[in-house]
Amino acid sequence: MSNVLRVTTPTTGYDNMNYPKTDTATKPDAQIQGPVVPDKVVRPDARSDAGSQQELGMKFQYQSNFEGFAAQIRAGGSVVEEFAPILFERLANAVKAGIGEGTATELSGFLKMIQMEPQDVLAFMKSQGDMAIRFQGAFFSLLRQALGETRSVELRAGILDFIKRYTDMAEGQHLLEEIRQTLGEIRQGMFQSGQKRLEVFEQQLNYNAEPGQTGSNASVIKEQILPYLNQYIGSTHDRGLVRENSALLAALTARYENGEGSRVVEKFKELMESPVMQKYFKGLKPEGLLKALATTDYEKAVAKNQWMSKFADLIRDGMTKGADLEQKQVFRNVMQSIVLNESVYMPVLHMMLPMQVDGRMTFAEMWVDPDAKKNSSGDDDEKRVIQGLVKFDIEGVGFFDLFFVYQDKKVNIQLGYPDGLKDKEGEIRQRIAQILVENGLESQELYLGSSQNSIAVSEAFPQIFERKNSINVKI
Repeated sequence: MSNVLRVTTPTTGYDNMNYPKTDTATKPDAQIQGPVVPDKVVRPDARSDAGSQQELGMKFQYQSNFEGFAAQIRAGGSVVEEFAPILFERLANAVKAGIGEGTATELSGFLKMIQMEPQDVLAFMKSQGDMAIRFQGAFFSLLRQALGETRSVELRAGILDFIKRYTDMAEGQHLLEEIRQTLGEIRQGMFQSGQKRLEVFEQQLNYNAEPGQTGSNASVIKEQILPYLNQYIGSTHDRGLVRENSALLAALTARYENGEGSRVVEKFKELMESPVMQKYFKGLKPEGLLKALATTDYEKAVAKNQWMSKFADLIRDGMTKGADLEQKQVFRNVMQSIVLNESVYMPVLHMMLPMQVDGRMTFAEMWVDPDAKKNSSGDDDEKRVIQGLVKFDIEGVGFFDLFFVYQDKKVNIQLGYPDGLKDKEGEIRQRIAQILVENGLESQELYLGSSQNSIAVSEAFPQIFERKNSINVKI
């Protein structure tokens, strides 16, 4: 019979081999770190996410939202240098490229909106500043004083809630447009039968509703569209984009409904029960509140400057209809820069100014800090320091870079100009001095140089990063 168990006679002297077993597994090299792949486990290595960050001097160094914002600002918060030439070229060659009559009309209308005389530039800049700051004017100034004077937690929370309702009301048209786009994305992810039924519900929405009149649209979404979407998701077991966009639609609807005009007035009535509010808003009846809010500098500027929507359309068309991938990427960078500079973390005023002056297209981007150095005296203009960075490109001339610091009618200026104007530096210096004198300003220091050494936003405003030690939130 064969020895199927292969039992053999043990060799003499090796009956009890109790020496420790060696681990034949490959040990990670301390100098090698493998790639991080979130959806699978890769080979072992010396990576230690917590330990590798300790060499920075901190126990935990998880990147916060603010640090992400700061990194993007350092990478480049300006788009003038690369965007302006493409903008000029696109506007100049649009008709030659064989675009449709409608697009040509839109471009012509946009150019007409930004066409102005040299003496009108200052008023145009002031108007853009009014558009950039929503909470300005006498009403919000008094509201800030009341907020700063009271020690009541309830009143402070009530004022902030009122501000939130007013913001949702002022952004009602924008929220309605987001709702329209979200419903369009939901339809694209649905079966044909579901699309047709959703279209029937959507026909009841009024996308031209006035801000503050949200009741009808909110009722249609809450009572018909959202229940139907819940039913559709449950019956089709759709756990993809339809469900995600339905959740987004619910959030947008909540904000849109919160901006109902009657709710804003109701909250102001509650605030007026406080003696502090009565002190600052004596004589202002709640019934006239909406009229007062509709006549703020911000609302006037938005109503007057319709070119901004045309400019946004121009950027969107550039992202989708650019001549090549490189040009499309530039337009994407412009959109990203606009969003980045409107971040809640950006402590300075930001403006983008396309202008056509004396037949030349000019594209400018401006950052201004009206309180670069805060002082305890409050409104003491002599101690107030204003700091600004202006980047602008003039068609056919080139790119300029201007940094200034103003205090008590004295200005320090650093101007970078195109290399092609090197032989006119004396004339530029003389003209700048003349402009300052005409406006009652005194030049303390004037430095001229090449605009090739462009000033970064992060270098001009280091105070942007002052909040790094106090903000550490990751969402």
